[in-house]
Amino acid sequence: CKELWPGNFAPSPTHYFFKLLHDKGKLRRVFTQNIDSLETASGLPADLVVAAHGNFDGAHRVTDTGHPGAAVSLEEVRQAALHGGDAEWDALFEA
Repeated sequence: CKELWPGNFAPSPTHYFFKLLHDKGKLRRVFTQNIDSLETASGLPADLVVAAHGNFDGAHRVTDTGHPGAAVSLEEVRQAALHGGDAEWDALFEA
């Protein structure tokens, strides 16, 4: 997760090509298996990206305790991923 966190990589020419197609009204949707969020980093609106395996544009709880489906702050996830240990991850699930 640390290695793929947004900011470590720049969008490729292909990502900017998707943005160009969008700007010209030729793009309906982008389907990706990548989780790096480089599509939105290139300026493509997040609602046009279908991330098959999720990405770093948003996070939601998936447990049956607390508030399943509730949004989790990306800053909380970032802190847990980059600086935290098990306690920080557990806190995300219990909040």
